[in-house]
Amino acid sequence: MKRSLTSMLVGVVLLSGCQSTQPAHQTTVAKVSNRASQAYVAKSAYQFEDGDITVPAYFDTQGLGRCTFDANSENDGCPLKKPIVRIYFGGSDIGGQGIGIDALRKYDDHKLVLMLENQFAGVNRFRVVTRDDDVISQEQQTFLDQQGAAATVQRAQAQQTLKPDFVLKIDSLRTVQTEGSISSWMDYTLELTMSVLNPFTREKMSRPNLGKVRVTSEDVRAREQMQFVRASNRYVTGFRYNDSGDVNAVINDMASRGFDILLTRMLTEMPATAQVMGIKGNQVSLDRGQNAGVLPNETMIIFQYEAGFVEPIGVANVVPSGNSAIGEITRWKDSKLAEQVQQQAENGIYRPSAQAKIFAVSVGTPSDFLEKRT
Repeated sequence: MKRSLTSMLVGVVLLSGCQSTQPAHQTTVAKVSNRASQAYVAKSAYQFEDGDITVPAYFDTQGLGRCTFDANSENDGCPLKKPIVRIYFGGSDIGGQGIGIDALRKYDDHKLVLMLENQFAGVNRFRVVTRDDDVISQEQQTFLDQQGAAATVQRAQAQQTLKPDFVLKIDSLRTVQTEGSISSWMDYTLELTMSVLNPFTREKMSRPNLGKVRVTSEDVRAREQMQFVRASNRYVTGFRYNDSGDVNAVINDMASRGFDILLTRMLTEMPATAQVMGIKGNQVSLDRGQNAGVLPNETMIIFQYEAGFVEPIGVANVVPSGNSAIGEITRWKDSKLAEQVQQQAENGIYRPSAQAKIFAVSVGTPSDFLEKRT
C-alpha cells in the first residue's frame, strides 16, 4: 500500500508539472484589411428571422424615467441627454510626393467641418455648436439693424450661447500616388479618425469610438475619370491633377462618403431608446420620437427588462413624430413571453407593468437613411 500511494503521489506531481507547462491559448490570428471602409446599415425589420431578434450592444434603459426632454435643463441622470459638442478638424497630414501633391495641400478643411455639423445635427443624438462664424455674425448684425439694440440685448439674454460638454476632433490623412507612365491614373486616399475630448479635464473619452474610416478616389469616381496623359513631363489631357478645384471636388466627395460611414457607426454605438407605452395587435406605441433621435423607418428590437434581465419580444419598423413614435411589430420572437404578450395585445391593449417594463432600441442606421438623408 505504501508503494502504491507513493506511485500515485508521483503521478499527481508529474501531471501537475505537465499541466503548468502548457501555454494558454486565449487569442487567435485575425486578418487585417486595409481596404476602403464600407457602411453597414440595419436590416429592414421586414427581413428579420427569429434568430436575428436579439438586443444589440450599447443599449441603455437606466434612468429613462428621469428624462424631461427640456433641451436646456435636461436631468443629468437621463441616458438620452444629448452632449453639447463642437467639431474641429485637427491634424491634416499629407502623404505622397511628386505630381498632384501641391493641389492636394490647398484643400480647405473648414468646409468639411460645416458638412459634418449638418450631418451630426440632423440625427439629433448630439447638440452641435456651429463654427459657421460668418453666417452667425451676419445674422446677428442683420437682427441688430432691423430690430434695434434693445431687442438684440433682450434676445441674447434669453438665448445664451451653448457651452460644449465635449469636443469632437477629426484627424485626417490625405495621400496621393500615381500609377502608369505616359497614360496614368491619380489615386487619392482619405483616412479619418474621430476622438472625443473633454477640454477642461483634458480627458480623451472612450465613447463614441468610431475607429478609422478609409476612402479611396475609386469609391467616388470611375477609374477612367482619374486618367490623364503626360508628355515630356507636362500635362496634356485628362484629369487635371494640378487644378485645386478639380482635386477639391474629388476630396469633397470622398469626405462626404467618409462622413456617411462615421455617421452609420455613430448611430450603431449611440442607439435610440424608447419605452413602450402599449401594444395593440401588431402596433406598438413609444413614449419618445424625434426628440430622442428616433429616425424614420427605424428598425428596433422590442424587449422586456426586469430585475436586470433582458428578454427580446419582437422586431418593429418604427416611424417617429416629434415627441413619440408608432411602430409595427413585423415579427414576434418564438418564445413563451412573446406569445403571452401577443395574445394579450390581440384582445385589447397590452400595457407593461411597472415591474416588467418593455423598451425599444434601434439596431443601427435605417436601411434607407444613406439614400434619402445624406
